[in-house]
Amino acid sequence: MTFDLREPRRRRSRLAGLALALAWFSVLVALYAFALLRLRLVEPFAAFAAFASGLGIAVIAILLGALALVVVWTTGLRGGVRAAAAIAISLAVLAGPAYVAGRGFRAPVLNDVATDLADPPAFTRAGRDRTPGDLPVPGAIPAEQAERLRAAYADLQPLKLSQPPDEVSNLVIALVEERGWRTLGPTAYPRGGPPLGRVEAVARSPVLGFEDDVVIRVREDGTGSRVDMRSASRLGRGDFGANAERIRSFLADLKAAAGGG
Repeated sequence: MTFDLREPRRRRSRLAGLALALAWFSVLVALYAFALLRLRLVEPFAAFAAFASGLGIAVIAILLGALALVVVWTTGLRGGVRAAAAIAISLAVLAGPAYVAGRGFRAPVLNDVATDLADPPAFTRAGRDRTPGDLPVPGAIPAEQAERLRAAYADLQPLKLSQPPDEVSNLVIALVEERGWRTLGPTAYPRGGPPLGRVEAVARSPVLGFEDDVVIRVREDGTGSRVDMRSASRLGRGDFGANAERIRSFLADLKAAAGGG
């Protein structure tokens, strides 16, 4: 006669398994929504709704995972690793959006930024390129919006360079191409003539591929040039500071390419 002295195998927590399944499902939903946004397969707001659903599922998975940890601790059931994995996976899904949302709370709710608020560079080709789901092409900047822009981005000013406009325009075109922005319309006169004093392009955000319209205007300023820039979002009331950062970065690179101004 033999006796089995081994401890009976503990039952596995179903709650922990459910939390882990929901965590992985939130990953799939978020990736699906990401693909919809990046490839513009559906209207942006439909893709945003799918993405929000994925985030909501991740939040539920975190709550269930935390509850499962309590159950495992108090009852002795197996599943602590699964519950912890569910929480970790869900937090990873939420980390990126949480970071962007944190930036958004600090940034003003603006989606059209320019260095010249009284006479901003005009978008003349963007209207033909925008889709029905995009915002209307911005025109003149209203006085109230101009005041908010001055308060939020006082550092954004026209860039003055010692080179003549044709040389500066060539530098502008080179930087636009280097960034991979899609130009709208011609950037130079036929047969290799001097470049236009105005470049209009579309910039895409690196992750979700949101499109923003950009226009750079180069004018004569004494013996040198004055460069003004404008960047406007195609979607949303706020841009999380992206348009201002784009102008700031571009003009800094242009100044460096021109030898410091």
